[in-house]
Amino acid sequence: MATTPVERGPSDPVTTSPSRHGGRVTTIDRLVGSRPARRFFANPLVSRALAPARGMGSLAKFLRYSMVSVVAVGISELVILVCAWLFHLSGVASNALGAAASTPAAFELNRKWAWGKTGKSHMWKEVVPFWSLTLAGLAASTVTVDIADHLAKSNHVVGLDRALAIMGASLFAWGVVWVIKFVIFNRLVFASGHTEAAPQPGGTGMAAHH
Repeated sequence: MATTPVERGPSDPVTTSPSRHGGRVTTIDRLVGSRPARRFFANPLVSRALAPARGMGSLAKFLRYSMVSVVAVGISELVILVCAWLFHLSGVASNALGAAASTPAAFELNRKWAWGKTGKSHMWKEVVPFWSLTLAGLAASTVTVDIADHLAKSNHVVGLDRALAIMGASLFAWGVVWVIKFVIFNRLVFASGHTEAAPQPGGTGMAAHH
């Protein structure tokens, strides 16, 4: 009896091995390839929820890009909260540390999961443009964060309330450039090169390439 091919896409963990493409395993690869992650993606409810994000169409890529952004924002906002509230750093410093903490994960997940690319990362076509866009977003968010921090201090807002104001200002600025970044990623940064066409759920993780 003939079997029907199963359509697969980069919405599931990539199963290619690092040695296949000459890359090294990163922390992101280990996390995605861990047993809890494999069990999570193998869950029928999760698989059904991720169904619209499968494939290589622009909408599917945008949905995966959006989910990666949620992860990156979570990392960034947590770092900002800790730095501004617990360590009493300035808004600008907290925002910069948040961006530095979230960008590596955002690059790995966007490149390998959202756009399904494998092989070695290209320094000038991928890494440099990605970090340049991050620096542009950081510059914009630095302005809004500095304004929010100044207003908070002028109105004697301190502690958690000040940290929340800084977090909100940072989130606003990054949100403004969010759609612009997707268009640039989709048309320029990750537009060409080899993509992984058939990752499988419950795989061994994403291959790392630098």
